[in-house]
Amino acid sequence: MKAAHLRFLMIALAIAACSREPVDPDLQRAASSVEQVVAPFQAPRSSFFVLFPNGTPRQFVSWFFSPMGASEWAPEDSSNEFNPDEIDALHQMGLETRPAGVALRHTQPDLKIQKQIVVKWDDVEGTVVLEGYLDPNLPPAYTRSFKLPKDVVPDQMARLSTESNLQMGMRSQSF
Repeated sequence: MKAAHLRFLMIALAIAACSREPVDPDLQRAASSVEQVVAPFQAPRSSFFVLFPNGTPRQFVSWFFSPMGASEWAPEDSSNEFNPDEIDALHQMGLETRPAGVALRHTQPDLKIQKQIVVKWDDVEGTVVLEGYLDPNLPPAYTRSFKLPKDVVPDQMARLSTESNLQMGMRSQSF
């Protein structure tokens, strides 16, 4: 009798594992907007690689949430910063915008916010970890990670703007 219960439990667990709900598209888009900062076509333009040529995932997360890093975030869908034609042009170039209803946080979920991407680091594995939450009181509904690119050569504009921002006192680390 116990063997039958055990088999039933194993079958139920297998079915539950295979029938996962589809990932919320806003969480996917928000995660992509974080990762695109270090995508091959964007990385040479980023102040991160000027400041940290061999940066660690922890340094990336701290930079990403600093004033300097936040200035490189993808625009939010509902932002007044860009008009609809400019947003369409960004999408046509393959750049992601951030969904208006998804917050970005670092290290741990904000218990006051439902939809959010939590950006963490794993320096041992050398990855930046993105966890998407629909409810911060539940386990993440979405997880993905990426490695920072190596040997990025920042372009001249990235160097000049980073130097200027530092001279004006802009912070490049948040913790």
